[in-house]
Amino acid sequence: MSAKTAVSTRVIVRKPMNDHDTMTVEVEDTNETRHLVEYADPELRQTLAALPSGTTIPVSLSRVGARSNVWRVAELHHEPMATTKHAAQTSD
Repeated sequence: MSAKTAVSTRVIVRKPMNDHDTMTVEVEDTNETRHLVEYADPELRQTLAALPSGTTIPVSLSRVGARSNVWRVAELHHEPMATTKHAAQTSD
């Protein structure tokens, strides 16, 4: 059995954290959907719970199960960047 290594990546929040402490994110580079279900500590969980859809954040993730698409957040690399994407507005 190999050790689970956390990998740094940027993810976009697609579904904010629910009542079961699960949130759905999309990996920015690959468009993979991942379900975050475990967090390194309560403070990290609380920080992530406050993020709205569309927020891009740099995190370290490791897979929780061998066959499932659930992940553990090991670390948030710096303050969340509120880079919610909005359509450009033009005035006529």
